[in-house]
Amino acid sequence: MDSLATPFTATAWQACFARMEQISGRPLTSRQCSDLQQYSQMLLEANRHFNLIGPSAVENLLSRHLLDALPLLPFLPPKARVADLGSGGGLPGIVLAILSQPPQRIHLIESIGKKARFLQEVVTQLALSDRVRVSAQRAEALGAAEKKTYDRVVSRALGSLRYGGELAAPLLRPGGAYLVLKGRNHADEFAEWRRAPVSRLFQEPVVHALHDEGDSVIVQLIKKVRPANAGRQSNQ
Repeated sequence: MDSLATPFTATAWQACFARMEQISGRPLTSRQCSDLQQYSQMLLEANRHFNLIGPSAVENLLSRHLLDALPLLPFLPPKARVADLGSGGGLPGIVLAILSQPPQRIHLIESIGKKARFLQEVVTQLALSDRVRVSAQRAEALGAAEKKTYDRVVSRALGSLRYGGELAAPLLRPGGAYLVLKGRNHADEFAEWRRAPVSRLFQEPVVHALHDEGDSVIVQLIKKVRPANAGRQSNQ
């Protein structure tokens, strides 16, 4: 397979695709491979003009950042409505849209206009409009307009667990889950999370390891069907 106009060789792409198949337990289609390459090419080209990902992310795009989306796939029910908060350059939302089977309905939420325009260009070029929507708006505004309509909310590099939970809670239906990609210091955020009022809307956090490399994890927060104290209040 020939590599496109990126810093990555065909051998590097083959290694990335093989690792993806190992993590997901299923083969990639030729279109998925092509879409991943074209998306990466567009991401790196746009990143030359404005900041979408940092230098270390460019260097580790195939060996880490594309791979980080894979462990999220088992947490997405068939035909789930998924919101990607602060989608930025499309990690993980674009990768999830390319790789999910059957395709998920993914909403990329990005308040910075030039980043949202990049995401829309990717959606157009890769013909993903049947499964992906882009909104150039803040998550707070979307939470008011589309309350309790999403099965899953995902985020990466959005900020603290508390901040992400506050944005995700209005969007999630009861029983839905907020899935957060976190790095090695994720445990440091749990004390702040448990003190925050928003934590009472969710079950206790569950931590899932990603792949073998690095210290990254998925923190899973399932929204309670009934908020804390709801039963007591209804009986008063």
